[in-house]
Amino acid sequence: MRTLVTERNFFILLSGVFINGVGGGVYAVSGMLLVLHLSGSVLYSGFAFFGVTLASAMAFLIAPFANYVTYKKGLIVCEILKSALLFSIPLFYLTVGLNVYYVLVLLFAVALLAQFTYPIESTIMPIIVGRDNIVKANSYLHTIREGLDIAFVAGAGILVAVIGPVQAIFITAICHLLSSLSYTFYNFQQPTISKKKESISDLLAVYKIDLKAGIDYMRNSLIPKMIVSIAFINLAMGIMIPNLPAFALIKGGGNEAVYGFYLAAMSFGILIGALVTSKVKEVRFGRLIIISFSITGMLWMGSSLLPVVPSIVFFCLGSISIGIINILIFSAIQQQVETSFVGRVVTVLTSAASIGAPFGALAGGIIGSTLTPVVPVFLCGLAMIIFSVTWLCSTILRKLPKIEEAKLFPDKRIEEAL
Repeated sequence: MRTLVTERNFFILLSGVFINGVGGGVYAVSGMLLVLHLSGSVLYSGFAFFGVTLASAMAFLIAPFANYVTYKKGLIVCEILKSALLFSIPLFYLTVGLNVYYVLVLLFAVALLAQFTYPIESTIMPIIVGRDNIVKANSYLHTIREGLDIAFVAGAGILVAVIGPVQAIFITAICHLLSSLSYTFYNFQQPTISKKKESISDLLAVYKIDLKAGIDYMRNSLIPKMIVSIAFINLAMGIMIPNLPAFALIKGGGNEAVYGFYLAAMSFGILIGALVTSKVKEVRFGRLIIISFSITGMLWMGSSLLPVVPSIVFFCLGSISIGIINILIFSAIQQQVETSFVGRVVTVLTSAASIGAPFGALAGGIIGSTLTPVVPVFLCGLAMIIFSVTWLCSTILRKLPKIEEAKLFPDKRIEEAL
């Protein structure tokens, strides 16, 4: 790892991760709080989260356009665009004033740009560190990212409480600008972009064929059942997350810093889940999911009813199962899917599973504004218990062996999917 850190391009990547960790933590807190302040209603927080999660669900449509630019240029331009968009918020705030609808559109646009950069960042990793070091490098970066999320999100809550959400977003804009400057120092081999570019329609036609092959490949596997399960979890999370800013204000007696503490608690719980995955992977997968998510449901229901300190602790502990299921499912896919199909299967899985979150966001906004933000948090916990019961009632899912022995895909040749 010491050798990797001293390598120029990997160090630049780490610098970008650190800078974006600062800006991302501030943005995660200030963006949703700004919408809540401008609108005075969690309904608009639901609209905001709807836009952000809709962008994630559209990832499979945006990723192909990364083929039209070199990796370095794509990263630099996207970071500059994010910075420019975010700079407009304090600019309008000081001049003509801010409109909540403008902020909603801007949050959606920034999320779309992020979907463009994710595949580039994933692609350049093996180029920078070499395929032999990719596992170590990814593990190292994952730990750093989660650690930064915990530290910076918690700190961002305090920062936003002191200087306000608009001023905090100005800091995020600066971070994206600094990140773009750091990427200019990359010197790894860039892909050659053909001067005779394919038309967008041709590119999308090829991508459609690849996407269909990925869908056909996993049609008779257990993945469709898992997509439904993960979509249901995302639906429940979508109901809860837009209400967290208002929920935190209620629990914290109006202290905006408490929202950052709740987000940090979730990140910390997910990190714990990722760290303990190697210990619990020997447990039968079906049993692990049923037990862990029923516990999550009870903890989050308790979090909605308890005072702020035990509420945050319960919220953190309930997030552990999210980290576990993320690592186990994607590890199983990487192990069992032919290399040429991994990208397509993951794209279909993540995009399809993300569909639940936007609709959950809309429902959460309506429920929170009609009743109280406490209710969606309680309902999310209840949904986790319902999720556990559905797995318990499904013979196939309930009896799944430990993840390394679980046969997610039937034996078949690649030609059958093509």
